[in-house]
Amino acid sequence: MVGAFIGASLAPWMTSHLAWRRARREAFSAAIAALRVAQVTRHFANGVPAHYVGGDQATVEAFNQRLRERGIDRFVDAMHEAKVALANLEPFFKVSGDIDRWEITETDAARMLEELNRAG
Repeated sequence: MVGAFIGASLAPWMTSHLAWRRARREAFSAAIAALRVAQVTRHFANGVPAHYVGGDQATVEAFNQRLRERGIDRFVDAMHEAKVALANLEPFFKVSGDIDRWEITETDAARMLEELNRAG
């Protein structure tokens, strides 16, 4: 009888504690993944040789221009997603650095990843 009472009284606390730990772990995982994606998209493909594209020089130049534009768009989107993930992480962990700038530099991203891996 005592065991049932103790179990029933601790169940809500344990449920909320486990939910908090799960939310924390998911926030860390999302922030780490978003920062890695932002680092990868920083180095987009550029200057694809003509024999890969085929066609004349104007076609190759147009392809490379579209590739640069899409790469920049992907980078800006990935940077935004990384900042959103870091903001979602704030209730659990405050990353050092300025996430209010439009870009997180490579050195800042590497340092943040190291912090997140240590803390997560």
